[in-house]
Amino acid sequence: MEATIRKEDNNQVTLILDGRLDTSVTQQTEKEVEPLYDFKDTEIVIDCSRLEYISSSGLRLLMAINQRCCANNCSIYIKGVQESVQDVFTTTGFVHLFKFK
Repeated sequence: MEATIRKEDNNQVTLILDGRLDTSVTQQTEKEVEPLYDFKDTEIVIDCSRLEYISSSGLRLLMAINQRCCANNCSIYIKGVQESVQDVFTTTGFVHLFKFK
């Protein structure tokens, strides 16, 4: 699993998730995404186009990102969700907790 944060020119930050976001990597990924919590009044896009799988611990991480970034007045969007990951979002009801691009 690799999490890359990229600052865009248009007051947007992109978090690219690449691989499998499961229990074995969630703790390390939490550390990798901490710089997101420094942004204020920014649009944050979570790019899931390379995310192959997400477990319940991965969903909890996304919720934590959402809560902490929204507290900094950031807008959070998810884009590029593969069908298998979309099924997890739909089944768990997380599809209603996030905005999708």
